[in-house]
Amino acid sequence: MQRKYYVRNAKHSIVKPGELVVDRVIGSWREHDEWSDYEDFMMKYVDPSSHLIALDFGRGPGRNIRRWSKHFARIDGADISKSNIANAHKFLRDQLAVDQTPNLYVTTGVDCGDARSETYDFVFSTICLQHICSHKVRFSILQDFYRILKPGGRVSIQMGYGVPSPMTVGYFENNFGAEATNRSCDTAIAGPEEPKSDFNKLGYVNFEYWIRPVGPGDIHPNWIFITATKPNG
Repeated sequence: MQRKYYVRNAKHSIVKPGELVVDRVIGSWREHDEWSDYEDFMMKYVDPSSHLIALDFGRGPGRNIRRWSKHFARIDGADISKSNIANAHKFLRDQLAVDQTPNLYVTTGVDCGDARSETYDFVFSTICLQHICSHKVRFSILQDFYRILKPGGRVSIQMGYGVPSPMTVGYFENNFGAEATNRSCDTAIAGPEEPKSDFNKLGYVNFEYWIRPVGPGDIHPNWIFITATKPNG
Protein backbone atom coordinates (compact mmCIF):
# COMPACT_ATOMS: atom_id res chain seq x y z
CA MET A 1 0.00 0.00 0.00
CA GLN A 2 2.72 2.48 0.91
CA ARG A 3 4.85 1.58 -2.11
CA LYS A 4 1.87 2.16 -4.42
CA TYR A 5 1.17 5.51 -2.75
CA TYR A 6 4.71 6.80 -3.15
CA VAL A 7 5.19 5.43 -6.66
CA ARG A 8 1.98 7.12 -7.80
CA ASN A 9 2.65 10.44 -6.08
CA ALA A 10 6.31 10.56 -7.07
CA LYS A 11 5.37 10.02 -10.71
CA HIS A 12 3.00 13.00 -10.51
CA SER A 13 5.63 15.26 -8.96
CA ILE A 14 7.66 17.66 -11.08
CA VAL A 15 11.29 17.87 -10.00
CA LYS A 16 14.15 20.05 -11.19
CA PRO A 17 17.69 20.41 -9.80
CA GLY A 18 17.27 21.94 -6.35
CA GLU A 19 13.52 22.48 -6.67
CA LEU A 20 10.34 20.46 -6.15
CA VAL A 21 8.14 22.31 -8.64
CA VAL A 22 5.12 20.11 -7.95
CA ASP A 23 5.49 18.14 -4.72
CA ARG A 24 3.12 15.21 -4.25
CA VAL A 25 5.26 13.35 -1.72
CA ILE A 26 6.40 15.63 1.10
CA GLY A 27 4.08 18.62 1.24
CA SER A 28 5.19 21.93 2.74
CA TRP A 29 8.78 21.11 1.79
CA ARG A 30 9.97 24.71 1.92
CA GLU A 31 8.55 25.12 5.43
CA HIS A 32 10.25 21.89 6.46
CA ASP A 33 13.55 23.19 5.11
CA GLU A 34 13.23 26.15 7.49
CA TRP A 35 11.97 24.26 10.56
CA SER A 36 14.63 24.93 13.18
CA ASP A 37 13.75 21.99 15.44
CA TYR A 38 15.47 19.64 13.00
CA GLU A 39 18.71 21.51 13.59
CA ASP A 40 18.21 21.90 17.33
CA PHE A 41 17.11 18.37 18.17
CA MET A 42 17.54 15.86 15.36
CA MET A 43 21.05 17.13 14.62
CA LYS A 44 21.80 18.07 18.24
CA TYR A 45 24.85 15.80 18.59
CA VAL A 46 26.22 16.08 15.06
CA ASP A 47 29.64 17.67 14.75
CA PRO A 48 29.98 18.93 11.14
CA SER A 49 33.75 18.84 11.43
CA SER A 50 33.83 15.10 12.11
CA HIS A 51 33.46 13.93 8.47
CA LEU A 52 30.63 11.58 9.34
CA ILE A 53 28.79 9.29 6.90
CA ALA A 54 25.00 9.35 7.28
CA LEU A 55 21.92 7.65 5.87
CA ASP A 56 18.53 9.32 5.45
CA PHE A 57 15.74 6.73 5.70
CA GLY A 58 12.57 7.52 3.73
CA ARG A 59 14.41 10.30 1.96
CA GLY A 60 11.88 10.91 -0.79
CA PRO A 61 13.24 13.30 -3.45
CA GLY A 62 16.35 14.06 -1.42
CA ARG A 63 15.66 17.44 0.17
CA ASN A 64 17.30 16.43 3.48
CA ILE A 65 20.35 15.09 1.70
CA ARG A 66 20.86 18.54 0.22
CA ARG A 67 19.92 20.42 3.40
CA TRP A 68 22.33 18.56 5.65
CA SER A 69 25.14 18.01 3.16
CA LYS A 70 27.33 20.58 4.93
CA HIS A 71 27.06 18.56 8.15
CA PHE A 72 28.39 15.30 6.70
CA ALA A 73 31.06 13.95 4.39
CA ARG A 74 28.29 12.08 2.57
CA ILE A 75 24.61 11.29 3.08
CA ASP A 76 23.18 8.16 1.47
CA GLY A 77 19.46 7.47 1.23
CA ALA A 78 16.94 4.65 1.39
CA ASP A 79 13.39 4.76 0.07
CA ILE A 80 10.59 2.33 -0.75
CA SER A 81 9.90 3.91 -4.16
CA LYS A 82 12.10 3.74 -7.25
CA SER A 83 10.22 6.80 -8.51
CA ASN A 84 11.36 8.75 -5.45
CA ILE A 85 14.92 7.67 -6.14
CA ALA A 86 14.65 8.83 -9.75
CA ASN A 87 13.34 12.19 -8.51
CA ALA A 88 16.18 12.40 -5.98
CA HIS A 89 18.72 12.04 -8.77
CA LYS A 90 17.02 14.96 -10.55
CA PHE A 91 16.69 17.12 -7.43
CA LEU A 92 20.29 16.59 -6.30
CA ARG A 93 21.88 17.24 -9.69
CA ASP A 94 24.57 19.94 -9.27
CA GLN A 95 23.58 20.41 -5.61
CA LEU A 96 26.44 18.46 -4.00
CA ALA A 97 30.19 18.20 -4.24
CA VAL A 98 31.39 15.36 -6.46
CA ASP A 99 32.67 13.33 -3.51
CA GLN A 100 29.25 13.64 -1.83
CA THR A 101 27.35 11.73 -4.52
CA PRO A 102 24.96 9.55 -2.50
CA ASN A 103 24.24 5.86 -2.69
CA LEU A 104 20.46 5.54 -3.00
CA TYR A 105 18.93 2.23 -1.94
CA VAL A 106 15.50 0.73 -2.59
CA THR A 107 14.07 -0.79 0.59
CA THR A 108 11.68 -3.71 0.92
CA GLY A 109 9.67 -1.55 3.30
CA VAL A 110 11.09 -3.20 6.42
CA ASP A 111 14.81 -2.54 6.03
CA CYS A 112 17.48 -0.28 4.54
CA GLY A 113 17.89 -2.26 1.34
CA ASP A 114 21.47 -2.98 0.30
CA ALA A 115 23.05 -0.52 2.73
CA ARG A 116 26.12 -2.23 4.18
CA SER A 117 26.42 -3.31 7.80
CA GLU A 118 28.37 -1.14 10.25
CA THR A 119 28.93 1.59 7.65
CA TYR A 120 27.16 4.66 9.03
CA ASP A 121 27.99 7.07 11.83
CA PHE A 122 24.50 8.55 11.80
CA VAL A 123 21.07 7.35 10.60
CA PHE A 124 18.12 9.75 10.61
CA SER A 125 14.51 9.82 9.48
CA THR A 126 11.80 12.51 9.33
CA ILE A 127 8.13 12.45 8.27
CA CYS A 128 8.37 8.71 7.62
CA LEU A 129 8.10 6.32 10.55
CA GLN A 130 4.96 8.02 11.83
CA HIS A 131 3.26 7.07 8.55
CA ILE A 132 3.88 3.35 9.18
CA CYS A 133 0.89 2.03 11.12
CA SER A 134 2.45 -1.37 11.89
CA HIS A 135 4.64 -1.73 14.96
CA LYS A 136 6.19 -4.92 13.55
CA VAL A 137 7.40 -3.04 10.45
CA ARG A 138 8.78 -0.09 12.42
CA PHE A 139 10.58 -2.46 14.81
CA SER A 140 12.19 -4.22 11.84
CA ILE A 141 13.37 -0.86 10.45
CA LEU A 142 14.88 0.18 13.79
CA GLN A 143 16.60 -3.20 13.90
CA ASP A 144 18.12 -2.62 10.48
CA PHE A 145 19.27 0.86 11.56
CA TYR A 146 21.21 -0.93 14.29
CA ARG A 147 22.73 -3.28 11.70
CA ILE A 148 24.06 -0.52 9.43
CA LEU A 149 25.35 1.72 12.24
CA LYS A 150 28.98 1.57 13.22
CA PRO A 151 29.66 0.80 16.90
CA GLY A 152 29.13 4.11 18.65
CA GLY A 153 26.92 5.37 15.81
CA ARG A 154 23.76 7.36 16.46
CA VAL A 155 20.15 7.11 15.27
CA SER A 156 17.94 10.21 15.33
CA ILE A 157 14.26 10.19 14.31
CA GLN A 158 11.15 12.35 14.40
CA MET A 159 7.64 10.98 14.94
CA GLY A 160 4.12 12.14 15.75
CA TYR A 161 3.33 12.38 19.46
CA GLY A 162 0.22 12.69 21.61
CA VAL A 163 -3.19 11.09 21.92
CA PRO A 164 -5.91 11.47 20.98
CA SER A 165 -4.57 12.13 17.51
CA PRO A 166 -6.87 12.03 14.46
CA MET A 167 -6.56 9.17 11.96
CA THR A 168 -3.97 7.24 13.94
CA VAL A 169 -3.57 3.86 15.59
CA GLY A 170 -1.66 3.05 18.78
CA TYR A 171 2.10 2.66 18.76
CA PHE A 172 2.04 -1.12 19.29
CA GLU A 173 -0.81 -1.86 16.87
CA ASN A 174 -0.22 -3.74 13.60
CA ASN A 175 -2.73 -2.30 11.16
CA PHE A 176 -1.77 -4.38 8.12
CA GLY A 177 -5.18 -3.75 6.57
CA ALA A 178 -4.83 0.02 6.25
CA GLU A 179 -6.07 1.20 2.86
CA ALA A 180 -4.31 4.58 2.92
CA THR A 181 -1.26 6.25 4.43
CA ASN A 182 0.25 9.70 5.09
CA ARG A 183 -2.17 11.31 7.55
CA SER A 184 -4.92 8.86 6.55
CA CYS A 185 -3.65 6.15 8.88
CA ASP A 186 -0.62 7.10 10.97
CA THR A 187 0.67 6.00 14.34
CA ALA A 188 0.87 8.21 17.42
CA ILE A 189 3.19 7.80 20.39
CA ALA A 190 1.29 8.13 23.67
CA GLY A 191 4.40 8.33 25.86
CA PRO A 192 8.19 8.11 25.48
CA GLU A 193 8.27 4.73 27.23
CA GLU A 194 6.69 3.18 24.10
CA PRO A 195 9.58 3.79 21.67
CA LYS A 196 12.10 3.45 24.50
CA SER A 197 11.04 -0.18 25.03
CA ASP A 198 11.86 -0.93 21.37
CA PHE A 199 15.23 0.81 21.51
CA ASN A 200 16.11 -1.09 24.70
CA LYS A 201 15.12 -4.45 23.20
CA LEU A 202 17.32 -3.82 20.17
CA GLY A 203 20.35 -2.96 22.27
CA TYR A 204 20.53 0.80 21.81
CA VAL A 205 21.82 2.93 24.70
CA ASN A 206 21.71 6.62 25.67
CA PHE A 207 18.03 7.02 24.75
CA GLU A 208 16.89 10.66 24.82
CA TYR A 209 13.79 12.48 23.60
CA TRP A 210 12.32 15.96 23.23
CA ILE A 211 8.60 16.68 22.86
CA ARG A 212 8.12 19.66 20.59
CA PRO A 213 5.43 21.62 18.70
CA VAL A 214 4.02 19.82 15.69
CA GLY A 215 5.75 20.64 12.42
CA PRO A 216 4.45 21.91 9.07
CA GLY A 217 1.48 20.14 7.53
CA ASP A 218 1.02 17.57 10.29
CA ILE A 219 -2.03 16.94 12.49
CA HIS A 220 -0.49 15.16 15.48
CA PRO A 221 -0.76 17.16 18.73
CA ASN A 222 3.05 17.30 18.99
CA TRP A 223 6.24 15.91 17.55
CA ILE A 224 8.83 13.87 19.40
CA PHE A 225 12.51 13.77 18.51
CA ILE A 226 14.28 10.60 19.63
CA THR A 227 17.96 9.72 19.61
CA ALA A 228 20.03 6.77 20.86
CA THR A 229 23.38 5.17 20.13
CA LYS A 230 24.72 1.74 19.26
CA PRO A 231 27.17 0.62 21.96
CA ASN A 232 30.89 0.67 21.27
CA GLY A 233 32.32 -2.84 21.07
